Amino acid sequence: MKKRVAVLSLILAPFLFAAAKPQQHDVTVRNITVPVRVFDDNIFVDTLTLDDFEILENGIPQKPEALYLVRQGNIQRKEENVGFFPSVGRQFFLLFQLIDYNPKLADAMKYFFTEILQEDDLLTIQTPLKNYNLPPGVLKSRPREVIAKDLVDIIRKDTSIGSSNYKNQMRELKRIIRSIQSSGTGLGRTLVGEETDSTNVGYSLDFLLPRYKETMERMENLRMVEEKRFLQFAEALKQSEGEKTVFLFYQREYRPEINQNYLSTLMSMVQDQPNVLSDLQDIFSYHRDISIDGKKLQQAFSDASIHFNFIFMNSEPDNITGITMIEQSEDIFRAFSDVAKATGGMTDTSQNPFTGIKNASALTDQHYLLYYSPANYSNDGEFKTIQIKIKDKSYKVFHRQGYIAK
Repeated sequence: MKKRVAVLSLILAPFLFAAAKPQQHDVTVRNITVPVRVFDDNIFVDTLTLDDFEILENGIPQKPEALYLVRQGNIQRKEENVGFFPSVGRQFFLLFQLIDYNPKLADAMKYFFTEILQEDDLLTIQTPLKNYNLPPGVLKSRPREVIAKDLVDIIRKDTSIGSSNYKNQMRELKRIIRSIQSSGTGLGRTLVGEETDSTNVGYSLDFLLPRYKETMERMENLRMVEEKRFLQFAEALKQSEGEKTVFLFYQREYRPEINQNYLSTLMSMVQDQPNVLSDLQDIFSYHRDISIDGKKLQQAFSDASIHFNFIFMNSEPDNITGITMIEQSEDIFRAFSDVAKATGGMTDTSQNPFTGIKNASALTDQHYLLYYSPANYSNDGEFKTIQIKIKDKSYKVFHRQGYIAK
């Protein structure tokens, strides 16, 4: 394992990635770069000229100044009224927010290394435990399939270690639910088995319900998506030049709850215990409360010109007698699928991450860089919306939503 781990060098700062020095911008005139991907059905349209594009900022038409067709980090064609000399190097970021290792990630990583990643590309990986950089030159010195396997081994190991505490809390929640069933009705005694812990057996509901709530809160804290870190990540990447592509692999989450039939029985039995009844209603009508400002994330990632792709790894819940597994990632899905849309990226919801990364690769292979200088630019700190249209065509157009004028 030591030999494999050496392929990927550890980044010490959690979630914050090294960035180039900030670019200096004129406060009165600013050049805006918009990566644009244009498709006719599923075919990239590579024949467009500068005159084919219309640009609107906050609904006001703008004059396109230059157009560059970029393929795999190289400029294939250019058309300029003004020369901008764009940086077109590529940086990839693979972020794995996983509870359980998915074996299909092996195919996804093999595809990424053999079909997407080029020798001069930069790569950063975040697992549930650590962050890594792919050292320069390694793609020239080692077979890509071997490097992909090395990464998969690291993802598997780090996922197992990094999610162990979360899984322990999940098992404890299931044990408590079985004990609640047993304590409240006796119906759960035939279902106890290995899921019930002797430390929970025999306790009353007024003890078990707060314990369930405390365990749920501990599990939430382990999986909390911190808005601040994502905003810091976007700000760091804003200072980097070139194309910045992010793949967030997020695994669908569930939480265990008492079966609705048992819950109804319990509530009917504790009508004369208002405190217990209130706890039951509060705990099992739980909705995940995560303080994420979706609009702020969208604007930050769009402003940084990050091409964000959300690979939502769907999965079926465990089938456990007497326990209902409730969806717990709706808010995360909504927030990051909106970020993907705001940056011109895509969201994939299949159970197979290979399908997701293969579909997203169509958006990473080639794009246009479109430049314009906003009329009457003012660094007022406001978010300026961008709309790109193709004249007289009904093509699908993907681009970032806008930028912050500062």
